[in-house]
Amino acid sequence: MKKTLLLLTLIFALLLSGCTVSTLPSAAPAGDAAPAAQEGAAAPAAGEAFDICVVHNNADHPSITAIVQGMDEEAQIYNANVTYFDPAFDPQKQAAMIEDCIARQADVIVVNAVDPTAVIASIQKAAEAGIPVVTQNADVAPEGKQYTETFVGSQSYDQGYAVGKMMVAKLGNNAAKVIFLGGKPGQTDYVNRVQGAKDAWAEAGVSYEVLADQPAEWSKDKALSVMQDLLTRYPTGIDAVYAVDDPMAMGALEAIKATGREKEIAVYGTNGNTDACQAIKNGDMAGTALQMSYLVGVYAVRATYDIVEGRLVPDSILAPTAPVTPENIDQWISMCW
Repeated sequence: MKKTLLLLTLIFALLLSGCTVSTLPSAAPAGDAAPAAQEGAAAPAAGEAFDICVVHNNADHPSITAIVQGMDEEAQIYNANVTYFDPAFDPQKQAAMIEDCIARQADVIVVNAVDPTAVIASIQKAAEAGIPVVTQNADVAPEGKQYTETFVGSQSYDQGYAVGKMMVAKLGNNAAKVIFLGGKPGQTDYVNRVQGAKDAWAEAGVSYEVLADQPAEWSKDKALSVMQDLLTRYPTGIDAVYAVDDPMAMGALEAIKATGREKEIAVYGTNGNTDACQAIKNGDMAGTALQMSYLVGVYAVRATYDIVEGRLVPDSILAPTAPVTPENIDQWISMCW
């Protein structure tokens, strides 16, 4: 009898030893490839495959490249199939591409709005077809929010606020004259970054004069051209330029250097692109604010998975930011992308 009890006890212990608890791996750092699985380690348990249809606003931008990398790598964990469309800043093409995603019966459609108002009709069609919509990077106008599940982007207001504080620290309380270079009128990040900078000025009690606030379509070449015109219009008296993303900042810097005015005009950006960070380290740029675009892609896939699984998602999911200045560039340069 004792031997029988001992045998049963051993069998029960062996059965218990086979039970394990698994956890999902954490996301890869921004701009880095996902870490390779350790030899012999079990792959994460993927659920049933689902389809994500992504309609960019313009794929020809380093921020979108980073978003795609984040989505592709996170999609492997969540067993998602991702299809991308690029309307190249054409709102009519974007509308047609969203309808293509509807026809494909995607499980979730992710939209980076070219025009926050023009895109509403297409997003409404998707919602009425029973396909949930996530906006990414550039949100829909407020009246279109009823047709979306969540917005996944960056802390763009905080980025602008951080740059505004940098400007106050450098320009002080004098009557400085500032130029803004933006994306396309009405786009989320453009509006938020400009407002954030202005609010930082107001909080510091300074009143800088805005000489111009002009769209440059997120393009280095366009920013170069716009800045050349502004430098001609204002041969003196420009104290700072805030181009609301780094490629535009680099275009503005190129125009400024061509006129020999780099010592008198402080240039700021947003993103944390490698060339901008190196320009800060070299003393050519005054600062930027990090945009973790890789994480925007990661968070977008996670949000779509939660939606497919019927889970509650917040109204917005924002990747973190940090100010990058000549004083802390060595701390953050490894995170530039």
